[in-house]
Amino acid sequence: MLKTLFALTLSAALLAGCQTDPVMAPDAGMGDLLPIEDYPQIVVTSGLAPYLAFSRPNVQLGPDKPMSVIVPVRVLSEDQAVNTQYRFRFFDERGRVLQPEMGFRYKRLPARVQEFLEGAAYDTSAVDFRLEVRTAR
Repeated sequence: MLKTLFALTLSAALLAGCQTDPVMAPDAGMGDLLPIEDYPQIVVTSGLAPYLAFSRPNVQLGPDKPMSVIVPVRVLSEDQAVNTQYRFRFFDERGRVLQPEMGFRYKRLPARVQEFLEGAAYDTSAVDFRLEVRTAR
């Protein structure tokens, strides 16, 4: 019996030693469960989201003029101003981001007062926009 146990142990060790490491495939990217058409036009960093309220954007789009957008925003706090940075990203009819992109702009939003975040595309091919707002860095 001892010989059988030894033989089984030796066989298992030899088989384990003969195995090669399986080839590991690279990690695949995850599919976004949120379709692009459901993505919000106004995106706010999570820590800032509970403090800001947005009204309907005013979008100006003419045949010979680039798209311009004004978004009213108000801080919900009774006594605390919020330092923010914002930028608009503009998209063409195929959903591509237009270049050059607008850089982030600084804006101090006073408490309980409506302010306006403004942006304009650089050319006439813009048909859609997204506003990104984050805490000032």
